[in-house]
Amino acid sequence: MKNRRGVSLIEVVVAMVLFALIATVHTVATMQYGLRQRVAAIGSARTTAVTTAVDLYSTMPRAEIAGAVGCVTITDAPAFPYTRCVTATAATSAITRVRIIITPTNTALRPDTVWVDRTTRQFTPPFI
Repeated sequence: MKNRRGVSLIEVVVAMVLFALIATVHTVATMQYGLRQRVAAIGSARTTAVTTAVDLYSTMPRAEIAGAVGCVTITDAPAFPYTRCVTATAATSAITRVRIIITPTNTALRPDTVWVDRTTRQFTPPFI
């Protein structure tokens, strides 16, 4: 057999096929990673929206809750624009039940509902 120099056509084709397979696998893995990161970012933004609403109505004076009910659209959070709807009902004379519904503007995401019970503080003097 004689000594050959250079690369044959079949070797080039095999190298290109191997490169195409590796590039395809890498592209799929990168796309899945990007999708997972997007889902994680949306989940984090949703948690932030719910926590912010719960904090707002948990610290608001009970007498002011009735004036703060209704729906508000929040668009300043670019990762998670949503509508917050709040209703308040008197469960008992001492408990006001606040229902907070966070509805994403993206219809592919489901709304979240949170209930916050606010009570009237009963003060009893400590030395009676």
